[in-house]
Formats: sequence, C-alpha cells, structure tokens
Amino acid sequence: MIIGIVLFYLTKEKVEVLGAVIATGISLSLGIRQYRTENDKIFKELFIEFNEKYDLKFNDILDEIVDKSENEKDYKLSSENKKLIVDYLNFCSEEYLWKTKDRIPKKVWDSWENGMVYYLNKSIINQVIVNEKGQKDSYYGLFEKIEYRIENLC
Repeated sequence: MIIGIVLFYLTKEKVEVLGAVIATGISLSLGIRQYRTENDKIFKELFIEFNEKYDLKFNDILDEIVDKSENEKDYKLSSENKKLIVDYLNFCSEEYLWKTKDRIPKKVWDSWENGMVYYLNKSIINQVIVNEKGQKDSYYGLFEKIEYRIENLC
C-alpha cells in the first residue's frame, strides 16, 4: 500500500495506479497465505502417513531384530528381515526426499534422522547398510546426508 501511495504521488498518475498496486499486494498476500496453508496440509498428510507406516511395518520388527542380535550369539538375519531392512532404507529415503523438497520441517526431520541413525548403527542392521551403500543413487542422497553419523559407512 505504501508503494502504491508513493507511486501515486511521484508519478501524479490516476487513482487506478494506487488501486492496482493495492490489489497486487492483496493478491500476493493471499497467495502466500494459500501456499503456506497447502504446505501445512501436505506436511500433515506426510507426517501421518510416515508415522503410521513406521509404527505398523518397522518399529516392532526392527526392535526385535536388534534385541535378538544383541542377545543371541549366532543370530543371523533371515532373507525376510534383510528385505525389511532394505524396505526401511527406502522408507527413510522417501522421508529424506520430502525433506529436500522442504515439506518436512527441520525439527521433525532432526527427530526422524536421530531414529534412523539409532537403527542404522546397530551392527546387525549396519551390515545390510554397508552392502546397500553402493546403490546410493537409489536412496535420493540419504547416505550422503547421514554418512558422517553412520558407523562403517564412510
């Protein structure tokens, strides 16, 4: 509005200039508000989807794998559990992809990343990660993002 008033007085133009500048300002303001609202909606959908998928598919089984590997000397991963760990990596990569698109806030990402690092540093899971590292393009840059926090990955 201030820009419109200044232009109006400097150019001695008609009132239409002032009206056009004000209308543009209102349009921009509404557009920004709409963008933020849409961004919040997308984040909420992603947040719910990722947390539900994690709770249903990974949490209990990853904990079980870690517990067994730490309590049983000769514990070996089944092919099904190896596949689950690769699925978990894909899941983490999908979260990271949305983070790179600025759809996941930093505070939420930091929390999720800490959870990833916890599991990825467990030796039984880390073995699978080291094997998958060669396919880094398949993981949208996740390994490059967190490699300094993962043992045996560098």
